[in-house]
Amino acid sequence: MELPFELIKYHKRLTKYNWKKGGLDMCNFEETYEKYITSSKCELCSKIFKNSKDRHMEHNNTTGKFRNIVCTKCNKLKSDNKIYSNNTSGYTGIHTHIDKKCKQGFTWEFRVNINGKSRFIKSSIDLDFLIKFADKWNLENNYHT
Repeated sequence: MELPFELIKYHKRLTKYNWKKGGLDMCNFEETYEKYITSSKCELCSKIFKNSKDRHMEHNNTTGKFRNIVCTKCNKLKSDNKIYSNNTSGYTGIHTHIDKKCKQGFTWEFRVNINGKSRFIKSSIDLDFLIKFADKWNLENNYHT
C-alpha cells in the first residue's frame, strides 16, 4: 500500500524537525532519511525491526554526526549516550544519588549500560576517586563502542 504524497511530505518535515532538535547534523538529510525509511534491520547486530519505533538514529551526541541506524539495545550501548539530567559531574555514567545517611546529602554513583540495562558499579562521596575508578573500570572491561 502506497502512502499519500502529503502524508509522506509531512512525515519527512516532522522527522527533519525532530532530528535537528535532537542535535543531528543535517548536512546529508535526504540521503540519511532515505536510508532510515528503508532500513529493515540493525546495522550493528542485524536484529530485524518489527516497527518504526525499533529504529534509532545512532549519532555522536557531541558533534551530531550520523553513524548508523540501529535497534534500541545497540543505541543504549553507545558510550557517548547523553548524560543523565542529575549528572553534574560532566562524566558519562556518573551522577548524584540522594543519600540522607551521608553528611553531604548525596553520593556519586557510577552506572553503565550492559545489554541495554543500567547496571550499578560503584558509589563514593569523592567524585575524583570515582572518575579515576570509572576510567580504570572502562579500560579493564573494554567498555567502549
